[in-house]
Amino acid sequence: MLTLVSANSRYDKFIRKEGENLTADEQAGLKLFEQKCSSCHQGALFTDHSFRNNGLFIQGVKDVGRARVTELEKDKYTFRVPSLRNVAVTGPYMHDGRFYTLEAVLDHYAEGVQDTQNLDPLLRQNNTRGIALTSQKRQQIVAFLKTLTDEEFLKNKRFAAE
Repeated sequence: MLTLVSANSRYDKFIRKEGENLTADEQAGLKLFEQKCSSCHQGALFTDHSFRNNGLFIQGVKDVGRARVTELEKDKYTFRVPSLRNVAVTGPYMHDGRFYTLEAVLDHYAEGVQDTQNLDPLLRQNNTRGIALTSQKRQQIVAFLKTLTDEEFLKNKRFAAE
């Protein structure tokens, strides 16, 4: 498992200045990502390894998240912040696979965040839930997220099931 390293995406090559350029939308998406998403999705793996409540609708759901393990009230409805490496090819999304596209994920953060118990404070700012994102900004973030796909890693025969 330690040999499974995905670090050769278009984004990686862009950051390392290896001749890869990002489109205007991808660059705008990167800037938006840094402003709006990187507090949770940070570092080389694009995760802070924490557990957070991202405001998913939970009525009638028996999955209490990390609290199932810790039995702590503060952990109710918190789930691990995933890595975003290769995110464009790893759907469905969220802990329960409820969203099938990156666009649906960003729609949730822009318009669907519920005021759930233990909602992450980053998703409740100035008496407003969610992350302010226009349709265009969502498209730009998706364009950036697609640059995190490491085709070489995904197609490496050494990692294929035999």
